[in-house]
Amino acid sequence: MKNFKALVFVSIFSLTVGLIGLLNHNDNLIKPSSNLTAYQVLTIQLQSLKNNKKLKNNLGIVQTYEFAHPENKKVTGPIQNFTKMMKSDVYSILLNHNKTKVGIIHQDKFHEVYLIQVNKNNQTRTFVWTLITYIDENKKPFWYTVNVIPYDKKI
Repeated sequence: MKNFKALVFVSIFSLTVGLIGLLNHNDNLIKPSSNLTAYQVLTIQLQSLKNNKKLKNNLGIVQTYEFAHPENKKVTGPIQNFTKMMKSDVYSILLNHNKTKVGIIHQDKFHEVYLIQVNKNNQTRTFVWTLITYIDENKKPFWYTVNVIPYDKKI
């Protein structure tokens, strides 16, 4: 069972890295899809932020914004505001970070909550990262991030 979980993780990670590679080459963004799991959305966002500098033009931030919950976008405003927020002292550690640790706190059919620890330039910060399902007009569920909150403790 442990090997199966490792295989699933490696497969998802490889798929995500490949998708990020597509972003790097033709500026196409991965769009929310009912085929993506919450963990895949989380991985897309983390890898996009990690590779923001490589992607150029803040495409890592733009990709992350694609998976912000529609109601959150009403609060954060347009991508320019979201970019400013991501470059703030609180969230800038996510941009071009070196290392990530992911631990799950809660998982059910409608929401997943993760503890995310990122390292950058010998600094570490932990976040609580929450994703929920959003049901569109066609009754299809999509995973979106609803909040990323700094957390004081390390995992």
